[in-house]
Amino acid sequence: MIENAVFTSSGFRRQPRMLSLSCTSLVALVTALALPTSRAEDEPAATPASEAAEPAISLPAAVPAPEPPESSTLQPVDERTPEVLDLPAVAAMDERVFQQRPIPTMPPVEGFRSEPLTLKAVIALVLRNNGAIKSADLGKVINDEAIKAALLAYDLSLDGGYLYQSIDTPQNAQDYVATGGGIASPLNPAQPTLTEPNVYQQRNHIAKLGLTQKLVTGATLELGTTTRVLDNTLNRRLPPSLFNPEYETFTGLTVTQPLLRDWGKLANTAEIRIAKANANIADLEWQSLASQVVAEAMKRYYDVVFTLENLKVQRDAIGLAQKLMGDTQARGKEGVVAGNDVSVAEAGVYQRMEDALAAELQYVERQNALQLLFKSAEMVVSQVSRIQPVDGLRTSVPAVDRTALMHTALERRFEVLQSNESITVKAAQLDYAASQSRARLDLVASGGFHGLDGNLGGSYSEAASGQGPEWTAGVQFSLPLNRDHLQAKRRGAQDELTQANVRRGDVRLRVVLELDTIISRLRTDQIRLVTTKKSREAAEQSAEGGLKRLNEGVTTSFEVLQLQKDYSQARSREFAALADMNKDIVDLHLATGTLLDQQGLTVLSDAPKTRQQFGAVPVAGQAPTGLDPDEEKVVILSPSEPVRIKKSNTGKFKRN
Repeated sequence: MIENAVFTSSGFRRQPRMLSLSCTSLVALVTALALPTSRAEDEPAATPASEAAEPAISLPAAVPAPEPPESSTLQPVDERTPEVLDLPAVAAMDERVFQQRPIPTMPPVEGFRSEPLTLKAVIALVLRNNGAIKSADLGKVINDEAIKAALLAYDLSLDGGYLYQSIDTPQNAQDYVATGGGIASPLNPAQPTLTEPNVYQQRNHIAKLGLTQKLVTGATLELGTTTRVLDNTLNRRLPPSLFNPEYETFTGLTVTQPLLRDWGKLANTAEIRIAKANANIADLEWQSLASQVVAEAMKRYYDVVFTLENLKVQRDAIGLAQKLMGDTQARGKEGVVAGNDVSVAEAGVYQRMEDALAAELQYVERQNALQLLFKSAEMVVSQVSRIQPVDGLRTSVPAVDRTALMHTALERRFEVLQSNESITVKAAQLDYAASQSRARLDLVASGGFHGLDGNLGGSYSEAASGQGPEWTAGVQFSLPLNRDHLQAKRRGAQDELTQANVRRGDVRLRVVLELDTIISRLRTDQIRLVTTKKSREAAEQSAEGGLKRLNEGVTTSFEVLQLQKDYSQARSREFAALADMNKDIVDLHLATGTLLDQQGLTVLSDAPKTRQQFGAVPVAGQAPTGLDPDEEKVVILSPSEPVRIKKSNTGKFKRN
């Protein structure tokens, strides 16, 4: 394609209009312009050769000037002597332009093996290897331990202790007389006169053993026994002492029941309810993260499918451009097309190669983004592979009932469920704070039996026979005098509960608006898919028509290449619209909280207590060794949670 040159009295002037000229026409034009004009009456007087020389025409860089054949040489033309155009020489120059050139081809990509993966296999790999899911699963384990710690306060406990006493007490007169000193008796009619304080000696063994149980009402039950083995100065005198040493026991029950603070089930189970709600929040967070990661894996899988289809489109475009170049070369030899069309067709092949290389790079980027969700650095280093998707893009769309979907989202969306659990936590904290804002008033009652004998068995036997009954009953209270400070914790807990309800409203609003956006985007992409299909069909017809016009000689290779490019772009847009629609369906299921169900994955609460390790996920179509052949994939979500994905599209999350 060159600019049209017009000869005027002032020289050559270039017109902005573009013309398509063959090499034959170019040579003829150059020769004709070099000859003197035949209109002698308009010719001025003869001038020197240096002034009469005409300016040379320079061809555009895109169309190189043809070299003359070796059998002929170009001689300078005398401007004063007309010369007949050498048509055989011109034909030989055109033949050089249309000589057969090698058609460019894409270089092969080597060094990578294909790794076919189904969408189910990718999901299984993600659930097993994704680090974010493993980290979130630890939160559930931590909160499970917190529940056990909260339940510890209501476990039956065994309490006991042992104490040895060695006491030497100098006695004053009152204590000395109280223990029998200074008093005459038939056995000791004459008491010696004390010259120094009498020392009362005690060598005692004291042991306690009991069971303690706390009830959800706040009551504490203590059933225990106390044994004391007494050896002292007084009981060493036999008589009057009956036993040495003396075995004294007491066995009884003590009940302490709060009546104000710490009264009732709500206050005493608050810590357990908080721990359970936090565990539910952690579990919902795990499920939410698992759903998000699975959704991201599915969308990236669809991106890989699209990039492969787009790469195929670009390679098909290379084939079309190569065929066009070959056909142009053949028609050029017949003198049907302009010589410049061969270069245009060749440039078109290289442009299509550039597009294919860009598409191939896009595929590498997308498949690496997918592998980022389930592979490690060591796996990438040791396994040089490229993912080959086995599953394609779906063309059907599930029924969309906006109202029903929004109700489902409000019932099953993990963020909404988490906000409900947060309200449960705040309500439990309010119950506990309200209890602690009251004064303490406890009812205390105890009863039991004492026993005394010269040995341990005899002492318990005497107690069992009711030798020394004992019972007590009473109350104890504590009342802070600053009531405002006492109520501060309750008021703060009430405000936090109100705040949690406000946040739940915001979450619900955000959920329905997000779902509304996804529904609108899905409908838009459905229409977009229809329009891109029509666009592709029209572009295909235009490209076919362009080829027919090219064969008829009424168009150029450049125009045909542009039509073929439009057709390839229309195909890519159609695949892009289909991929976006598939990703919209994933977002729709994610927004309604049903993505795991749609993939046949169900979280079970009645998980087995044993922990079992499974092997690696096999390639698509292979059954794991030693497992049920009906199972397509088996994967470990965490050391305690195997995940089974069956061919029947049903699966289980085993959670301990």
